Amino acid sequence: MAKTVVEKVYVLDGGELELDASVMLNLTNPGTKIRIAVRQFLVQTSRGFVLIDTGNDPLIAQGQKMAEERWGALATAARPIMGKHQVISEQLKLVGLSTDDIKMVVYTHLHHDHCGAATYFPKALHIVQKAEYRFAMNLDSFAAFPYVRHEYDDPTINWRFAQGDWTILPGFQLISTPGHTPGHQSIALWDVPDVGSLIITGDAVNCRENISADVLGGIIYDAKQAADSVHRIVALAQATGASVMVSHDKPFYDTVPHAPEPLRPFTADEQAFCQHGINTLYSDVDDPNNLI
Repeated sequence: MAKTVVEKVYVLDGGELELDASVMLNLTNPGTKIRIAVRQFLVQTSRGFVLIDTGNDPLIAQGQKMAEERWGALATAARPIMGKHQVISEQLKLVGLSTDDIKMVVYTHLHHDHCGAATYFPKALHIVQKAEYRFAMNLDSFAAFPYVRHEYDDPTINWRFAQGDWTILPGFQLISTPGHTPGHQSIALWDVPDVGSLIITGDAVNCRENISADVLGGIIYDAKQAADSVHRIVALAQATGASVMVSHDKPFYDTVPHAPEPLRPFTADEQAFCQHGINTLYSDVDDPNNLI
């Protein structure tokens, strides 16, 4: 394989959502409201700029009334806290770009806070798992709540469908991690200069405690697949030395550089939750020397 084409990674600030704590950690602190981070990732490559997720619908920045018009009851369950400076076009301006400069948009999945600005990138190629798109277009009623169809069902969106793991560019790999949704995917960026390898989990891992305590998130389509996907991410990170970037963990992102500053290497302390997850899952046999 050719050397990675990835040159830099930027974290973009898409605001926050206020919701029940049990959404992040299943059956944990129900009734307690917390705020979670909404983040997107801009990947600078030698072949152009790639965006991972688009965040909330930019119109949501106009306030709660507009959120209720666009999202319905979802706007109450997941109340957006988003300023105009946090819409995707304004975040791209921080690094001197416009929406037209994005060549490809990759979606972890099609929930409202991950694909809300899809129609703002008509010139880009849009990548999602075929299983995710099929499901989003024919929703099971029990899992339909976080999908807002007008955000992704639009003829201006140029879709290309992945089927499982796929290296779409040298050093840029899609990793199938279903469970949160039927076609969820995470993204691995291998050997990023000055940063190292990264695994951007999407909502396969909402927060660090999903790994460290081995507790799933509260929105799950298939619990067995969701658990397997968390464990796959942790095992892959351990095998490759990659750093793990969870999806919605506000305290985690409070310590991470955001655009216009590019991502920096993670410290061992910042990634200690992954090893703690191994210890939680395998207890005293996580060291191969103790197994036999």
